[in-house]
Amino acid sequence: THIAWMDARDYSFAEVSDYEVYYTKLRMQGSGDWDGAEEGLSTYAIKRIDDTPISTVECPNPEVSSLPVINSQCDVTNPSSMYPSLLTDYRNNVHISWIDFANSTSNEEIRYVRLNQTDLTGPGWDFETGTGALDRWEHVAVTNWSSNKLAAYQASKPMIGQPPAMANDLGSGAHIAWADNKKCSDEPNNNRYTICYSHVLTGQVDIDYVVEFDYRHTVEPGEETVYNLTVMNTTPGPKELVADSYSFDYSMSATILDLESNQRVPVSTQNWTATLHYATNKSKIQPTDLIFLNGSESMQFYLKVKAPSIYQAGDNDVDCEIIVTAVAESDPAIRSDKPTITTMDVVHGIDLETSHRLQDVEQGKPATFSITITNTGNVVDSFSFYLGAQPSSQVSGGFTDWQLPFGWTADSFPTQVVLNPDQKITKNLQLNIPSTEDPGTFVIYLEGLSDGEPIRIIEKGTYDVLELWVNVSIKTTDNVVFFARDPVEQIHQGDCHDYEVDVTKRDESGDLVFSMPGAPPAPPEGVDLGEWRQNNWTAELLFGNNDYPPLNDPNDVNSGRKWPADTPITVTVRVCAPISAPAGLGPAVTVKAHLKGYPKVSDSEIFSTKIIHEYRLDASTPDTQMTVNPGEEWLIPVTVENTGNGPDRYDLRMASVTDASGVEVQWDVTVPRDKLFELSYDNLTTPKSQTVDVIMKVPKQVQAGQYTLKLNAFSEELYEGTRLRDTVTVVVIVNEFYDMQISIDESQDNPLKITAPGRIVKYVVNVTNAGNVPDTPRLHNHTQIKDPTSGELTWVETPGMGSLSDWVVSWSLVEFIGSDLTREIPCETSVSSANAFPEDTCVYLNDINEWRLPEMAPYSTHLLYATVQVSPSAVLDTREIGLKVTSASGNMEDGGDYDDSLSWAGTDLDSNELVVTLRLRAPDLVISKVSVENKDADVGETIPVQIILKNTGNVQANDVEIVLCEYDEIDDDVIKDLQKDGCPDENIVMRQSIGAIQPPDATGEANEIEVYMLYPVTAGSYEVVVLVDPQNSIVEVSEKNNVMVITSELSSSSPIWDVTKSIVGTYSLPTGIILLTFSLFSVLYLVGRGRRADVKDRLAEQSSLVSVLNDD
Repeated sequence: THIAWMDARDYSFAEVSDYEVYYTKLRMQGSGDWDGAEEGLSTYAIKRIDDTPISTVECPNPEVSSLPVINSQCDVTNPSSMYPSLLTDYRNNVHISWIDFANSTSNEEIRYVRLNQTDLTGPGWDFETGTGALDRWEHVAVTNWSSNKLAAYQASKPMIGQPPAMANDLGSGAHIAWADNKKCSDEPNNNRYTICYSHVLTGQVDIDYVVEFDYRHTVEPGEETVYNLTVMNTTPGPKELVADSYSFDYSMSATILDLESNQRVPVSTQNWTATLHYATNKSKIQPTDLIFLNGSESMQFYLKVKAPSIYQAGDNDVDCEIIVTAVAESDPAIRSDKPTITTMDVVHGIDLETSHRLQDVEQGKPATFSITITNTGNVVDSFSFYLGAQPSSQVSGGFTDWQLPFGWTADSFPTQVVLNPDQKITKNLQLNIPSTEDPGTFVIYLEGLSDGEPIRIIEKGTYDVLELWVNVSIKTTDNVVFFARDPVEQIHQGDCHDYEVDVTKRDESGDLVFSMPGAPPAPPEGVDLGEWRQNNWTAELLFGNNDYPPLNDPNDVNSGRKWPADTPITVTVRVCAPISAPAGLGPAVTVKAHLKGYPKVSDSEIFSTKIIHEYRLDASTPDTQMTVNPGEEWLIPVTVENTGNGPDRYDLRMASVTDASGVEVQWDVTVPRDKLFELSYDNLTTPKSQTVDVIMKVPKQVQAGQYTLKLNAFSEELYEGTRLRDTVTVVVIVNEFYDMQISIDESQDNPLKITAPGRIVKYVVNVTNAGNVPDTPRLHNHTQIKDPTSGELTWVETPGMGSLSDWVVSWSLVEFIGSDLTREIPCETSVSSANAFPEDTCVYLNDINEWRLPEMAPYSTHLLYATVQVSPSAVLDTREIGLKVTSASGNMEDGGDYDDSLSWAGTDLDSNELVVTLRLRAPDLVISKVSVENKDADVGETIPVQIILKNTGNVQANDVEIVLCEYDEIDDDVIKDLQKDGCPDENIVMRQSIGAIQPPDATGEANEIEVYMLYPVTAGSYEVVVLVDPQNSIVEVSEKNNVMVITSELSSSSPIWDVTKSIVGTYSLPTGIILLTFSLFSVLYLVGRGRRADVKDRLAEQSSLVSVLNDD
């Protein structure tokens, strides 16, 4: 409960005293006796806020009041504040109004104060500390003039005064009314009382334009505009005390001008949009946003307004009024409104254009105009169109709808279109002119107007008129009519064709003049027609039977022919091609007929004649018969000539190769088709003929006889049912062909071998009958001789060994056993005069020294061994031996083997010749000298033997062994045995081995090696021999120079006495020693025997044939 009263406690306790307005807040809980009154209030703890002076206590009495003195002079005549009124608002704020006498200039004044709602308790305000349960307050004067406001007229009667009347407003302010003897101002009222009123607000706020009077903007549909505004807290007083928060909103209304009443009427604002934004960050101000402003503080913001789009805007201008409102949070009555007016300027407009305003048409034909329609307004608009021979009347406001001349009609053009602003659309307007319309010039008016603009004025663009001019002329088509049955035809060179065309004159008869513009010229006078037609086209017109209808003037082709109405008459157009006409389209012949006097009233027809492409080719070759041998390659020149009447990209192909019985055989015949080119018919662009070389390869294996080769020439297109134009036939006769060949079998052997003198070499060769008839080959060998003058080697053409007479060449057949095993079949020996020879093996005719093979079928091969036995005395050199096989029919001079000549000269041998090479390579160890200085020595000592060796061969000798052999006596038989079988082990007294001995160097001089061997002296005298390579493990040129006997016997110092002592010593040895000695001899014998056996095995395994692919 809130209570306000006037209280004199600060001055005295008398009734007649000065008063001040006090306030307290009570808590009404419980009830009890109070001052003896029943149901009274409790007197315990009912005050929440203690008694507090609200009015200003100007001069308190210190004897009774503890309040501080405000006015130190205390010169206030009447400081009283009396007759309070109190009310509370919906926020529980307390509003108090009273009559105050402190202001002497006003005598009596109405003052007002608002105490803010609080939940605090205790003293209302402590004037010493400046704090309390109440917020700091400030009372204000509601009046500022001097008048009587029904206060007590006598100070002694304070109870007779009248307090001001108070009522709540909608917010946190108050309505105050009081009686006043003036007119609520300084203006007197004849001392009569007036009821005065004031609405007291607790604050104030103002919205204003940033730019003065910036309240009206004009926009077009779809555009937006911005109003820059400011808001300020204009509440007077301390800025913190009067600070407040404000919310913003707006209201919107719109009006348009009613043309009939000339008054503005409201319309919907549904498509208008408006938003409030902060000026600082451009963000949107929401209705729930509270903007805090201190006193005198301001803030800029703006209103953004967007007009309806071009699709939403109506037909008329719209004024949209938007009122921006700011409302204080503390008091809804504290508010400010600022209006804005946005005018949407709606413009309607149309523009009509055409690419051409004048059309020339004939009777019965349409005139078509291309009309471009443009919306020149700023909103989507609908446009209506009207067409007529006269412009519509604008006086009555109506438009004539599609009033055209009689019989005229319009097609394809719309009566209404809808366009966006600046959008263009093009439509065709087709005016159909009746065939009965008189020739002349007509004007048609096309009117277009905006449906959204009631005031239609051409100058404003809301209405447009387009004048369209039509020149109607006489009908030129379908007056004279041609009907050709077939205006295109194909003919051959020199042929003629008659084209028929039906000519009709429509509507009425008339004179028709016929012509053939651009037709081939007529033959000059005096020129024979047949000669003229050789290279020239001709064309002529033939009219019915007997030239009907005839010319009006037979001497004037332009006089015309009388043609009946609607009666078709057949006219013949005869076109003849030149005899030499090329293929393709000939000249177009135009036939025209026009109404005499009216060249445009006509009709015509074009007749096209095409010359048929006649494909003809002539193929030939100079030689239609040839004789060949198997394996030969022949060039057959074939000439193809284009004898047709057009170009021909021809083709030449081999048709077949057949034998004498007509059976096709496979031959390699190559036609150079990539070199073929298009043959012209006139030799202008390309040659008319072409000669190409056809390559014919006769098979290497072909039987003798007659064969037929056919080559076909084809055109590029079908003509007369086929592309084949000509055939070239060549008769090929294959001779009986003899050709024996010999070659090394490279899968098993090669023609180069290394061997040594006295050795046997075998070559594996193939002998082939490459001829096409059976043949019995002969085998021969040839050698070379050295020219004594030049030193050059030349082949001997006569078979035989020549200078290699101690060499032997023999032949044998090789037979395969299974897939990889072979067996050598030696040739049988016979004589040339024998009645019969073996059919399955070779023979050697010893009486004529000739080797002969059995008869060989064509294209068969025998595998043979050519065995060469090298002479033991052969010089270490490279030798070439020629192997040759010949035909029984003889060589090329005899009409036999075509590749057999006597000469071996040149680098290319005949196919029946084969050269094999033998490189003779062997060391030749020679003992040059053997000597001793002392021929005797004591038993047990040694005698040095000097041996000088050299290698006179052409290869290095490795692991050379030298032995000293002793004999009681050495004769020729012993020497022969040593050369053949070497030295027996029991005779060998000393051995020595040398790693290698080099052959002679580039100078040809052999290097000598000096060797010393120690001969162990035993009792007696012996002949000693030096033997090199005792086991014959080294293949040499000669073994005879491997043995040399020391000229003197080697002996002990006293041979006879030493022998005697040796015998005595021998027999005087203990039995055990004798047995041991015999045992050692047995061991020596076994070791020596084993070594000799091993050497013999190695010699047996060693072959004198060494095959190599490269030189040493």
